[in-house]
Amino acid sequence: MFKTIIVDDEKWTREVIKQFGRWEQYGIEIIGEAGDGEEGLQLIEKLSPDIVITDMKMPGMDGMELLQTLTERFPHIQLIVASGYNDFIYMRQAIHSKVNEYLLKPIHEDELNLALEKCTKEIKSQQDSYTYQPFSFANHNLSLLIREYKKTVTSFLQEANVLGFESAHQRFYEELKKIEGIDRNALFKIHQEFILILEEQMLKNNYNVNDIFEKNKSLYDRLETSLERMIEQHQTLGKYFIEYMLHMNKRKNRVDLGEIKEYIERNFTDSHISLEVLANKFFVSKEYLSKAFKNKYGCNITEYIISHRMEHARKLLISNELQIKSIAQMVGYEDVSYFYRVFKKYFKLSPGEMRSN
Repeated sequence: MFKTIIVDDEKWTREVIKQFGRWEQYGIEIIGEAGDGEEGLQLIEKLSPDIVITDMKMPGMDGMELLQTLTERFPHIQLIVASGYNDFIYMRQAIHSKVNEYLLKPIHEDELNLALEKCTKEIKSQQDSYTYQPFSFANHNLSLLIREYKKTVTSFLQEANVLGFESAHQRFYEELKKIEGIDRNALFKIHQEFILILEEQMLKNNYNVNDIFEKNKSLYDRLETSLERMIEQHQTLGKYFIEYMLHMNKRKNRVDLGEIKEYIERNFTDSHISLEVLANKFFVSKEYLSKAFKNKYGCNITEYIISHRMEHARKLLISNELQIKSIAQMVGYEDVSYFYRVFKKYFKLSPGEMRSN
C-alpha cells in the first residue's frame, strides 16, 4: 500500500479529499492529516508517506515553505497541491518542487483521482528505474553556465525569436563540450531546468501546459544519453513552444464562442468567473460577448454559468452527505445564503428540500 498525508487548515477540504479519493482502487492508505505545514512536516518525518496532498495558504508554515522543505529533504515524496489560489507565485513554487498536480479548489473528484493515479504510476516507475541523486555540482563553471543559459533561453522564448533560441542552444552546446564531468546526473539536471523554463513560460502566458507537453510527451519524458541528442531534443520542444505562442497571439484577435462555452463548462465552479472576466480573458468587449453568446446559445453568460452550477450542486446534494456550505463553495459560491437564494429560484426548492426528496 502507498501511504499518504493530507495537509490543509480547512477541515471540510480534508473531508472532501477523503470522500472523493478512490483509495482502495489505487492501493493508497491515508495515514494522517494535519491543519498546517509545521504539523504536517512532523507527521511526514514520523510516518514517511509516499504521497503528500497540501494546501498552499495556511497559518504558520504555509504550503510554499512546506514544499521547499520536502523538495530538499524528501525528494522521493510525490506531491499534490490543492489550493484556492490560481497564483503564479504559488504555481512557480509548485513547478520548482516538481509537484505532480496543482488542483484548484473546489476539488473535483475526477481531477483528484487522476492526480492520485499519476502519483502511484510515478512511484512504481521510480522503483523500476534509475534513481537520480541530489544535484550538487563540484564544477563551479558548469553551475554558472547553466544559470546564464536559463536567462538567455528565457529571453528568446519570451520574444518568440526562433533564430536567437537556436543560436543560444548551439552556443550552450559548444561551451558544455569544453567541460569535463558531464555525466548522466548533469544531463538530467540540464533537462529538468529546460522543462521548468517552458512550464514557467506557459503559466506566465496563461497557456494550457498540456498543449505543449502532452502532444510532445516523447520529447520531454525521456532522458537522452548523449549531450548532442539532448540539445536537439530541447531545440525541437522550444521551437514547438514558439510556434504555439505565435499561433495563440494570432487567435487573440478572433472570438470563438465555442471555446468560451467550453471554458465556462470547465471552470464554472470558479467563484470569480463572470462576463467581465471572460471578456478580458478572450480580448472582447462585454457588450459584444453578451449579445453574441445569447444570439448563438439562447441564454446569456450569467444564466449559462448558473445553470451549470445548479445542476452540479443538485448532483452533489443527491449523491453524498457533504454539508450544504461545502457544496456551495464547491460550485463557486462563497456566500452560502446567496447560494440558497439562487438554488431556490432555479429549482423552486431549497437545497435541504432537494436532498430530502
